[in-house]
Amino acid sequence: MINYILSFFSTTLPFTFMTPVWLVALPLLFLPYWMDRRGRRHAIPISSTLIMVPRHVRKKIPMLRHGGWILRTLTLLLIIVALARPQIGERQGKRATDGIDVVLAIDTSGSMRARDFEVNGQRPDRLEVIKAVIADFIEARPDDRIGMVVFGSEAYTQAPLTLDHDVLQKFLDRVEIGMAGDGTAIGDGLAVAIKRLKDTPGESHVVVLLTDGANNAGRIDPVASAQAAKALGIRVHTIGVGSDGIVPIVQNGRVFHIKGDIDEVTLKRIADETGGVYRRAVDTSALINVYREIDKLEKNRREDKDQHRGRDIFSSIIAAAIILLLAETLWRSTKYRRVPA
Repeated sequence: MINYILSFFSTTLPFTFMTPVWLVALPLLFLPYWMDRRGRRHAIPISSTLIMVPRHVRKKIPMLRHGGWILRTLTLLLIIVALARPQIGERQGKRATDGIDVVLAIDTSGSMRARDFEVNGQRPDRLEVIKAVIADFIEARPDDRIGMVVFGSEAYTQAPLTLDHDVLQKFLDRVEIGMAGDGTAIGDGLAVAIKRLKDTPGESHVVVLLTDGANNAGRIDPVASAQAAKALGIRVHTIGVGSDGIVPIVQNGRVFHIKGDIDEVTLKRIADETGGVYRRAVDTSALINVYREIDKLEKNRREDKDQHRGRDIFSSIIAAAIILLLAETLWRSTKYRRVPA
């Protein structure tokens, strides 16, 4: 019987019940009617506030004649439904989804203060633009486990692989220029990213490494890290950001000018070694297009377990039940008060 009830509700209502066993109590809905019928035989109704309503009108309107047990029945129905914990949201069974494990390796060295990218007529520093584009990339891939590594003179994990992208976005918000030092340890950054992926299950592992400089710090050669990634079956896409020539940089309220020094040869070799792609982004539009291209390149079929993403409406239903209960109490105290016969 419980299977029949669940089948009925799943096809007629936008609910998913988290504790459906409580639905077996639905036959109790006949109890208020039975008690009302039994009570009528042993009590004398005393009309009060509705005494002015003509008798023939009260007989024709069921709510006036049977309001008490109808309200009790609705109250009991809401309580049973609330105990079954209905949730409104997307109902998901086993399904194939596009999902891979991705680690975003982000350069936070001092040169990220350069202001050569334009957004809505403004020129924020490079990292601010990069974070906005990465945020969109994360949002576009809800089925991916995504982690984050930052590197400067040193490299460390900013966020482990996770499907909780709301938390990931908060970690992204905390990424700041110089948080890992002012150098550029590309090899170390890639090595830390590889470490996050090497023991994870699944067939598809990807690193998206972004930098605006050349390897000038750290202990690990970038090409050696690339060879390690290749041995582990990890693809590495590399992105070089920054315009050519002299660019302005703001530090401590003063404006300086620096010349870009992106090591495109090494970045391209890393990508080629691991089966990834290297792309150059000289402005905001190009950076957006690079991440969109990588998004299209990295699709892998994976079967998810049964899951349901929904919003629990228990409290709303209980509140409605309380209102009905108060209405039924008011009804009994006004229209059909009874005294023992």
